[in-house]
Amino acid sequence: GLDYNLKVGNTFYVSVNGNDTNSGDSAFAPFATIKRALAAADASIQGPVSVHVYAGEYQEDLPLTVPTNVSVVGEDMRNTIITPDTNTQSSDVFLLNGESTVQNLTIKNFYAPGHAFKFAPNTVVSTRSPYIQNVTVITQGTTTSASDPRGFASGDAGGGAYIDGASVNSASQEASMLFHSVTFITPGVDAVTMTNGVRVEWLNSFTYFANRGL
Repeated sequence: GLDYNLKVGNTFYVSVNGNDTNSGDSAFAPFATIKRALAAADASIQGPVSVHVYAGEYQEDLPLTVPTNVSVVGEDMRNTIITPDTNTQSSDVFLLNGESTVQNLTIKNFYAPGHAFKFAPNTVVSTRSPYIQNVTVITQGTTTSASDPRGFASGDAGGGAYIDGASVNSASQEASMLFHSVTFITPGVDAVTMTNGVRVEWLNSFTYFANRGL
């Protein structure tokens, strides 16, 4: 009596065993990339949408733009891992719009001038700021050695977040971003940069090995 065609609704799925030609709207027919799922979510007009990313490592074509009212939710922080593909290793990872969320995943192995999180250009924040929770960002410089295993001296590791109020449309309620239980490991570069009148809530979050934490 189980109906496999009955969809959950407002949810897309991503799996390392998926295929971007699938419908993506069922756990039995997941997409292979987060990029494809975000494109499908942006086309949805059925209200808030979730992109559920199963455990695994995903090489993505960066950046990943998260539309308004869309949440990207990993299976768990330790086992859902996002890395860049070979053509976008120095790109930003997530570009966030208002009312967007990123949760429960790890971002690794990208380089400057890329950052893990930025506002999408001309984003509008209407009811709540972008929300990042239970995320770890781990980068390193391109040149490492026994005495500098994370490449601190290279100064070209990927950054944590660049939060620029100039990227937020003036119609927004405010230019803000919230971090909850987020760790940035960004050797030799600034972890979080705040500029042009932004507001940041920094809850139970940490930076390690950065040139400057905040």
